[in-house]
Formats: sequence, structure tokens, C-alpha cells
Amino acid sequence: MKFLVALCWVILIALLGYLPRQGDVLWIIGCYVPLFGLYIGTYRYFKEHHDLLFFVFLSIGLRCMLIFAFPNLSDDIYRFVWDGMLINDGVNPYLYTPTEYLELHGNGVSKYTDLYPHLNSKDYYSVYPPVCQLVFSMSTWLFQSHLFWATVVMKVLFVVAETLTIYFLLKLTQMTGINQQRVLLYALNPLIIIELTGNLHYEAFMILFLVLALWSFLRKRFKFFGIFMALSVAAKLLTLIFLPFFLRRARTNDLLRFFAVMGGTLFALFYPFLGWQLAGHLWQSINLYFQKFEFNASIYYLVRWVGYQIKGYNIIETAGPILQVTTFLIILILAFTEKRKSFKNLFEKMLLAITCYLFLATTVHPWYLAMPVMFTVFTYFRYPIFWSALICLTYVNYSYSPYHENLWVVALEYSIVFLLFLIEVVRLPLASIFVGRTRFIWDWLRPGGRGE
Repeated sequence: MKFLVALCWVILIALLGYLPRQGDVLWIIGCYVPLFGLYIGTYRYFKEHHDLLFFVFLSIGLRCMLIFAFPNLSDDIYRFVWDGMLINDGVNPYLYTPTEYLELHGNGVSKYTDLYPHLNSKDYYSVYPPVCQLVFSMSTWLFQSHLFWATVVMKVLFVVAETLTIYFLLKLTQMTGINQQRVLLYALNPLIIIELTGNLHYEAFMILFLVLALWSFLRKRFKFFGIFMALSVAAKLLTLIFLPFFLRRARTNDLLRFFAVMGGTLFALFYPFLGWQLAGHLWQSINLYFQKFEFNASIYYLVRWVGYQIKGYNIIETAGPILQVTTFLIILILAFTEKRKSFKNLFEKMLLAITCYLFLATTVHPWYLAMPVMFTVFTYFRYPIFWSALICLTYVNYSYSPYHENLWVVALEYSIVFLLFLIEVVRLPLASIFVGRTRFIWDWLRPGGRGE
């Protein structure tokens, strides 16, 4: 039976990883739907320790299988290779937009002129932190003029990162007395496999170093905690939102040691790129993210609609930053009103923090859910699992020509997500009435329910 299930996994992941392009919505959803059914069924029915090991190895094998699949569901790969080529040519990738560099230095250089038309961010400065840049440069150093093989090298590094993440998730669950079966919620999640290893999104490295940081924190190795937190931040700056939750969980001396090590590590990582323009260009790119980009938002879209009614135009330039300041204030409230400072409660607060960030963000791509899915391994909450299934519907937007966003899909996605959030987190009795006859499916993924 296990081998038949494994064969289904292999076939569906291969179909989704190798065949569809970004606009092939019927292919994408047609593969994702049975994959999530298989995912829930696998988690529900295989509970023995030898089953866990079998499916952990299967999850790693599925990632290995995608090494030679070009990331067709995302065009970010072209910017990754662009930045990597700049570094290997001795150019600071934060100094120029691709358009600026091509006009000043790159015209006539075939590797840049061939890549330039594929970029989705021609006029934006790079926003990828040093850990990402290191991976970019390593991949393109080996294959300067071969996009496909540079991608293969990158994918090998991703498989290593994801394998380490799964291993340390197993270690963390063992140390905290949590059922190790829950690691499959992350290891076998179709969104995680396809969006991280399949489409090369750097949440994989952010999560790896965050898991290592939490492992170090639990073992009270604060120097390593500082190093790994710095590496996680240097993979994606988003990790910074979790720092307030550690302020009341350690002694002052340990905190000073942690911040000193973290600060020193971040300085060392950014040092090769330091210059007068670095901070300005990086801040400009981050600012654009909050003031210009819009995709699959929830609360922000309601705010934007109100803005159109009152002002008559899109108020993203003011609404975006205000919502992010609101996120920061909510996270501080979550951190400083916390009564139970257990390790288990830490994961719950961190999940609520990233959820708050995503609910108030102007842009929520499918791979942004990798972090919430990882936290489900350690918490009672399962709404991120259902969200990771629903968010795949957003690929319908890429099937339209010209591109536009289907807000009915967004409304469907978030109406279900918010309902599940109310049931699990806010625990409104009235909300649970709407779950009705589907409650038995819900129980399969709840700790203490039939799935654990």
C-alpha cells in the first residue's frame, strides 16, 4: 500500500514540477487538488515509526526528482542568475537596476542582453539579502552562460537545505515531546515541495536557519542562536519580526551575547556589499514592495476599496506603510502581553505574528505560506494547511491576457481562511456551525483528533 501511495506522489509531483507553465491553471489546479488529497490521506493513515521514516525519505526523494525541472511557475530565477553573474564579474548587485547596468556596462555582453528581456524587475534594485546572493553566485560561477545548469546547481543547494530543515524539525519535535509524525505536515506539503525546491523560493533558507536558531535557543547555546538568526535574516529580512518574542525568554546577559553575535554576523555578511548606496537602494526596493506591489491581499484590498470610495484613487502609498506599522504594533502587543513563556507557546505566538503580517500585507504569494506551514508542526493550529491548499487557486490570475487579478478567487480563499482562523484561534462557537458535516475532515489534521 505504501509503495502504491508513493508512486502516486511521484507521478503527481513529476506532472506538476515538469509540465505546466505559469498560465496553465487547469494543469496546476488539476495536479494540486489530488496532491492535497493524497497529502491528507498519507498523514491520516500512516502512523507507525517506520511509516514516518519511509515518507520522510520519500519527501526528500520528491525534492531530488525536481532538480532537473526548470522553475516554470515563477520567473524570479532570471533575477537570481542576473545577480549571481554580477557578483562573479566583481559588481555589487545592489548598486544598479538591470536597466541601469545594461545602459552603463552590459550592452553588447551577450549573457546580460539575452537574460534582460526575461526579468520581471528591470527597473528595481535587488532586494535579495547576502545569503541569497551567495547561492546566486555559487550557482552561476560554475555555469556562467548556461541558465539551465545554473538552476540545477541552485536546486541541489535547495535540496540540501530542505533535507537539513526536515532533519532538525525531527530533532526539535523529539526534544519538545511532540509527535514526530507532525513533521510530515511540512515535509510532504505539496506547496512546500513545489514552491521551494520546485520554483526556487528562498524561504527554504530562511526557514532552515530559523529552525537551527530555535534548536540552539532550546539548548541555551545563545552564540549559535545569534549566528543562525542572523543567517535567517540574511536569507529574508522577514525573520526580524520574531525578535520581540525572545526578549522576555532569556536573561539579560544571554540577550546581550545574542544581539552582539547576531549584529556581528550580519555586519560580516553585508560587509562585502557595503557602500554609501547600499542602504538607500535596499530601502527603496523594500519601500516599493509596500507601496506599489499588490497580489492576493485580504484586509488591504478592503482598505483599498474604502480608499477608492473616499479619495477616488488607489491609496497604497499611505495604506501599505500604515498596515505594516500596525503589524509591528500588534506583534509587540503579542510579545509583551504574553503570560506563558513556554517553548510551545513561543511557536504559537510566532505563527500568529506571521499570520498577522500576511493578513495585513499588500502582497501574498503562495510561497509566503511556507513559514506558517512550518509552525503547524509545533502548534494546535491547522488553518495554514488549508490556506496552503486554497492559495494555489491564485495561479488563475496568470491565465488571463492581459494579466489581471480575479478578486472572486481572492474572496473565496480568504472567506474560508478567516473562518478557519476564527474557529481555531478566536474560537468563536458560532463560526464552527459553518464547518458542519466537514468536521471529520478537520479532525484528521488537529492534534488530539483522529489524525494524531
